[in-house]
Amino acid sequence: MLSPYAWTRPARPACAIDRWLGPGARLLERHEIAVAAPMAVALQAVERLSLRDVPVVRTLLALRGIPFSAGTTLREFFGTPPFLLLEEDPSREMVFGVVGPFWQVRGSRVPRIVPSSAAGFAEAARRSGLAAVGNFRVEPGGSGARLWTETWVQISGPRARIAFGAYWLAIGPFSAWIRRMFLRAARARAETGEVRI
Repeated sequence: MLSPYAWTRPARPACAIDRWLGPGARLLERHEIAVAAPMAVALQAVERLSLRDVPVVRTLLALRGIPFSAGTTLREFFGTPPFLLLEEDPSREMVFGVVGPFWQVRGSRVPRIVPSSAAGFAEAARRSGLAAVGNFRVEPGGSGARLWTETWVQISGPRARIAFGAYWLAIGPFSAWIRRMFLRAARARAETGEVRI
């Protein structure tokens, strides 16, 4: 069976995303970057990052059929269907989720379950049998901050695991590339003083 994800949790302190992970959640990816700026500045830099700031990401989203506008911030993007903003700590972390199947494209005949609130996310994920949860979080690091992001998946049933495994083998490298571009662009914003607290 295809299993392009981790079966163990990373060695890190508990954080908000953990409250949204079911017992069968698997880690898909984790990326981290050092930022020479205060923690609050680093987190706001990633939340306020515009898709206009990362043109390659806009191209990849367009190819994938995911709707967006160039001026959309990451916070807005991950708070707009099919994504849902699940939890926020303005000084530490932003957590978002999406219910699968993820390989649907615009105009698909199979209706996607899109919860209308964070309270309905767990039930929608259970009914779908496939959901992903991601975050952006800051921690103290050296003279500045460590900004990191994780993506987790919850899958029920062998057919869904095989389908998702094939999907992630194709999409995973691009997802990792996108997340690293987000982190680098956010670091540039934070370190050049484009974010003011």
